[in-house]
Amino acid sequence: MSNAKTQRAGKERIESLGIPKPKWATWWDKSDKGNLAIRFGIAFIAAVALLALCRTWQPAFSYRMGAIPARDLMSRVTFQVPDRVATDDQRERKRREVLTLYRNTPVRLEQLRAALRNRLFLVLGASSFEQLGEKEQAALTEFYEGSETASDDESPAERFALLKRVFAKDVELTELDSVVESAMMPLYRNGVLQAPQHSPEQGSQRMIRVFQGNQVDEAVPVELSKVRIAEAAGELRTKLKENFRTRYPSDEGQIAAEMIAKWLRDQLPNYETLKYDDEMSQKARDQAADAVETVQMTYYAGQSKLADAGKPLSIRELELLRSEWSVLVDDMHLFDRVARVAAFAGMIIALYLLCGSYIWFVDDRTLVTDHWKLAKVLTLLVATIVLSYYASRDAWRAELVPLVLASITAAVVYGRDFALLVMAGASLSVTLLLGADLSNLVVMAAACTSCALLTGRIRSRTHLITVGILSALITMLTTIGVGIVSGQTLSSGAPGESLEPMLLSGPLQRVLSGLVGEAGWAGLCIVVSSLAMTGLLPLVEKTFGVQTDLSLLELGDASHPLLRRLAQRAPGTYNHSINVASIAEAAADSIGANGLLVRVGAYFHDIGKMFKPEYFIENQSAGINQHDSLQPAMSTLVIIAHVKDGADLARNHHLPRPIIDFILQHHGTTLVEYFYREAARRSEEDPNRESVSDKDFRYPGPKPQTLEAAVLMLADTVESASRTLVDPTPARISNLVDSIAQKKVGDGQFDECGLTFSQLHRVRQSLVKSLTAIYHARVKYPGQQSA
Repeated sequence: MSNAKTQRAGKERIESLGIPKPKWATWWDKSDKGNLAIRFGIAFIAAVALLALCRTWQPAFSYRMGAIPARDLMSRVTFQVPDRVATDDQRERKRREVLTLYRNTPVRLEQLRAALRNRLFLVLGASSFEQLGEKEQAALTEFYEGSETASDDESPAERFALLKRVFAKDVELTELDSVVESAMMPLYRNGVLQAPQHSPEQGSQRMIRVFQGNQVDEAVPVELSKVRIAEAAGELRTKLKENFRTRYPSDEGQIAAEMIAKWLRDQLPNYETLKYDDEMSQKARDQAADAVETVQMTYYAGQSKLADAGKPLSIRELELLRSEWSVLVDDMHLFDRVARVAAFAGMIIALYLLCGSYIWFVDDRTLVTDHWKLAKVLTLLVATIVLSYYASRDAWRAELVPLVLASITAAVVYGRDFALLVMAGASLSVTLLLGADLSNLVVMAAACTSCALLTGRIRSRTHLITVGILSALITMLTTIGVGIVSGQTLSSGAPGESLEPMLLSGPLQRVLSGLVGEAGWAGLCIVVSSLAMTGLLPLVEKTFGVQTDLSLLELGDASHPLLRRLAQRAPGTYNHSINVASIAEAAADSIGANGLLVRVGAYFHDIGKMFKPEYFIENQSAGINQHDSLQPAMSTLVIIAHVKDGADLARNHHLPRPIIDFILQHHGTTLVEYFYREAARRSEEDPNRESVSDKDFRYPGPKPQTLEAAVLMLADTVESASRTLVDPTPARISNLVDSIAQKKVGDGQFDECGLTFSQLHRVRQSLVKSLTAIYHARVKYPGQQSA
């Protein structure tokens, strides 16, 4: 405890010497620590949001379709990419190698065997050849037709007798059926077909897979030669003769076997058992193709070329570059990522210091001292940079849209100078975040600068469209010029190559057409942005609390409910407001202030008088003065109340903040001089009364905070005072304006608005000129001489 007292005493002794502290220490002692912490917190949140949303820990992919690299692009890392052509070739090869599936229906062979027995029963049913009818002879012909050159042993009658002898003991033909079934077993298992039912593109023409029912998993590979009827019939004939040799061992049995084999060969085409299953085969081909692993092509760091210099980047080259970039990002170490974030954080800090210093020493300090204004500025910048970052994708290339919107917004809200500064920082940030080159920065700066400089005062709905068109032309010419200056048109030529052939050939035309296309797209983005800004303007005004000339013109319409009510209840005040508006606008324009804003503010500055219009002299008639029955202090309260009443009325009707400020500031803290003097006179006449303090007879303020408010204060005062002049000659008007201006300066009413003596002089001259014009002398007409 004693140490603390000792340190405090020592500090007081040092301060007693009067040695000035460093400026930063003085600023720190006087600053509002809580408000300062809020402002630093807002700036920190904005920086973190920018770093996170723009993914500053990874390098940007800066290549675009059609861009012409100045040098060969070599791979920075070893990576692999799928070789689609090779993969597709292998998959197609696998598709063709897949054996097609045929569904086997062996029941048809059962029908064939039954048909064989039926035909033989029909033939063998006759006791002799002579007893054969037409049907029986036709059936016999199917087994043996004979010929005119055949011997007697080979006649149809002899063959009929042969069949009778061979099957004499097998009346029911059960032995024959067994023999035929045994010989046809391979056909039952594999099936038969006349010709392949699938094309070479659909599968092998040598092998197929055969399955029965829905048992695809049990499909077995079979050579087509074993199931093709032309070849399978031969195998069937051989097996049939072998089986007949066992059951019917005579030579006649072999002849009968030959006859049966002929009949089966002739009938087999009508009993195909195999049918191509396209759906199952396609599924099998797809499965085989899907099972093929993707063929990878390897690119080696420092060895493999990804793109050629002087040639526009194609889709394939962009895919290679993006694959390389993905591997590069994935392989980045934690230290590299942290270093990148730290570097971008340093850039943001530098921009904070640059813009903050300008605001603090040159522009409006409230942009950094008021945390709400600071939050709006930073939100605008962060949103602009982030939107530009994501809109720059190769599919869109629309990074100029957010930048143009922000440029016009900043120019409307904060003025050209501030807009140029912050948009230069935004353009630089976007360029670095995108990894773009100097030409992109120049183009973005051209778009932002031209929009900020051309925006100016928005007095018509077509103004922003005009700004967009002019800015688009400037940016388009800049894009083409920068492309030529940066050497893109010469990048197609090899060192030492003659330039003349290239100028007349395709590369230059391709490059120039690319530049023109890029310039046209940039111009279109700017025009679209200006059109969008025309619709977004009311939202900008509402969000940032500003008014453009367009909204002020709408607000200053005489049909506004407040102005109409003012004209009805307080016509004298309304007339006074119209006159003040006229002279104040000219005075504001003379010093470069916003004359239109002053004019509209003058329309509304006295709307509070509507509540008690009869207490203000301009509305009194018939010589009745309401203040005659009131004490000076009470009269002062009534007079002063019109400021608060007017502000409340303006807020209730949602008038813009600048108009409300005019109402509050147009009297500042001036003295209600008439009633103060009256009170002082009465106090002097009555010794028992207390002395009068001028504090009780002053408006509550605040003093004018802007040049416009100061001009309105002076115009309001001189317009009212000029009505008291008996003979308002120019000299008297000039003396009146000068005296009022000096009184306001002496009273300190202009201490907080930044009004200079040079500006005050020009305002006084303008007011004198306007009032002289109002009170100019008129020639009396003959009829008025005796009036």
